[in-house]
Amino acid sequence: MSRRAAEAPGCDTHDMVLVHRVFGREFRLLADIVEATSPLDAEQVTRVSAHAREMLAALHHHHCDEDELVWPKLRSAELDSTLIDLMRTQHEEIDARMRRADSELSEWEHQGDVETADLLVEGLRRLHGLLTEHLRLEEDSVLPVVAETLTRSEWAALGKRGMAALPRARALVFLGHIAEEADEREWSEFARQLPVHVRLLYRVFGRRSHARETALLRRDLRPVGKVAK
Repeated sequence: MSRRAAEAPGCDTHDMVLVHRVFGREFRLLADIVEATSPLDAEQVTRVSAHAREMLAALHHHHCDEDELVWPKLRSAELDSTLIDLMRTQHEEIDARMRRADSELSEWEHQGDVETADLLVEGLRRLHGLLTEHLRLEEDSVLPVVAETLTRSEWAALGKRGMAALPRARALVFLGHIAEEADEREWSEFARQLPVHVRLLYRVFGRRSHARETALLRRDLRPVGKVAK
């Protein structure tokens, strides 16, 4: 008997919703942060660009992981492929928009004028719009099917692969982004799935690094909330 046959389908996909909230928030804020950044502040331009590229890379890996680990399992379960095809199409559209945003980001870094800043802000807002539409559809129509189709171990493999895509120090900061979006109950349930040493490293290093980085990135914006987990 295969491992999958021995393990009944059924997983809790709410951790994916938390990750989606992070991407939605960060790409929304990125446009505002770029708009508020003075082209004469080279240090802040570098800081914002690094954060933008990290988020672009994280979203790219997130979608690649879904393409490789989730959609094929839904197809093998002989479900209606319409939604899966739409998910893949939306991933391609978002990926194209991300490549364009990366190019616009480079122009902003090197030229630093109002015109390139405006193009980048407009591009980030278009990306956020596409992403918002995609995440809403995925959460409303796809995650319920995933929850009934994938096993807990299959779902856990997706989460582990997602965190492994980031260097350890950056993964700890990303945990801070997740904690920012979670209420106390959500964070407690999410953190319980993490290895004990990761929870400790987050409390000692990740939480502080996240707070310091986001304070600098958002220093010209209104506060968006506090992380106290």
